[in-house]
Amino acid sequence: MGIELFQIESGTKRYTYTIWLRFIALAAVLAVAFAVFGQSSLFTSNDSSLPWYEESRILQPGQIPQAKPSDNQPQLTRVLRYKTEAEYDAYSRGTVNLLIYPDGTVKGVWNGEYNQPDDIHRLIMAASFAGNTDPSKPCLYDPNNLYFITRGTYTLLETQLTTGRSRGINGYIYVCGWMAPDYGILGELTITENKKSFDTFSWSAYPKN
Repeated sequence: MGIELFQIESGTKRYTYTIWLRFIALAAVLAVAFAVFGQSSLFTSNDSSLPWYEESRILQPGQIPQAKPSDNQPQLTRVLRYKTEAEYDAYSRGTVNLLIYPDGTVKGVWNGEYNQPDDIHRLIMAASFAGNTDPSKPCLYDPNNLYFITRGTYTLLETQLTTGRSRGINGYIYVCGWMAPDYGILGELTITENKKSFDTFSWSAYPKN
C-alpha cells in the first residue's frame, strides 16, 4: 500500500504530506521544548504512588478533617506510639518514632545512622515530619485499613569512608502508611533532595502502648 498520506486544505489549495513529515515536525517541537525548558520538563516522573503527589491530603494548620474513620477502620481513642527500624534489603536505615493522636494528627522523627554501598556512611542529623490520617483514601487490598501521610525535612551528614570527605544533604522526608484494624502499620519512609531522585525504606510496627 506504500506510505500513508494525509491531507490538509487551506483556502483553495490542497497540500499532501507523507506520514514521515509529521514525525519530523514532532521531533522539532520536542527539540525546542528541550532547549527552552530543560530535560526535567520532559522527563519528570508521574508515578502517582510517590508521596509528593499526595500532599493535598495533608491538612493545613486549623483545617478540620472532612472524613471520619468508618466503623470497620481503626478507632483512634488514645495516643498511639510506634518505634521501629526503617529497612532496605533487611538492613537498618535508622529508627522511626511515630505518634498518632485521637484527632488524626500524626507526628514523628527519624534518627540514627547507616551505611550505603561504596563505603558511604550516613548520619541523620535532624529529621522530623507531621501530617494526618485520611480515611477517604481507599486501600486496594483491605478497605478496613486507615491511611496516613506526613511530610517534613531532613539533614544528613554523608561521609566517604575511604577518603574521609563529608558533605551535608538537605531535603524532604515523607512517612506514609496503612494502619490495620489491629493497629499494626505497614509503612514507607521516603527521602528526596529534589523530588526527582529518592530513597524509599519500608517499616512495620505495632503500638508500644
